[in-house]
Amino acid sequence: MNHGNGNGMGNGMGNGNGMGHGNGHGNGHGNGGGMGGMHHGACPMNMAFHFGHKECILWEGWLPETVTEFVFSALALFAAAFLYEAIKFVREYLLRRSAEKDAAKRGNNTTRGIVCPKEDESPSSSSRSPLLSEKTYIEKILAKPHLIQASFNLIQIIMSYLLMLVFMTYNYWLCLSVVLGLALGYLFFGWIKQDAYDSECCQ
Repeated sequence: MNHGNGNGMGNGMGNGNGMGHGNGHGNGHGNGGGMGGMHHGACPMNMAFHFGHKECILWEGWLPETVTEFVFSALALFAAAFLYEAIKFVREYLLRRSAEKDAAKRGNNTTRGIVCPKEDESPSSSSRSPLLSEKTYIEKILAKPHLIQASFNLIQIIMSYLLMLVFMTYNYWLCLSVVLGLALGYLFFGWIKQDAYDSECCQ
């Protein structure tokens, strides 16, 4: 009985060691491989301002490896920032033109549509032309100028967030390309702001 129990215990210990070895080796190998794969495909993130040309820009596939690739990437970001300013001021220019056309149309309709009140009538009781009737809410939304403004606004929002994420790479050269693009864009298109009291936050 003692001999049999000893063999049974020995076999049990052997099986335990085998299971421990197999599970430990398998789990360790699997977890290690998974972590290695995550670090291999992830972009490095430096939370301090730095130089260098190996930078992950917005997407994992946009990772310049050489100085030439990095320079072209910076030029592309410069052009995107310049285009962002151009879109912003084109929107304002189109808005001014649309407002001027509406004002001119209302002025013509007012001169044509107002009927001078008689001596015994008050000005409020004078009739007006049906041309002065206001557009409905749906007509205002589906108006061509408003649809153009909405499309430009969507593009401007997407570009603004992408440029902000580029600046958050904290790479001096990429930040400089964005800043110079915005500054040069304002230099070329800032003349559209004719009123010194115009503010972007109030548009």
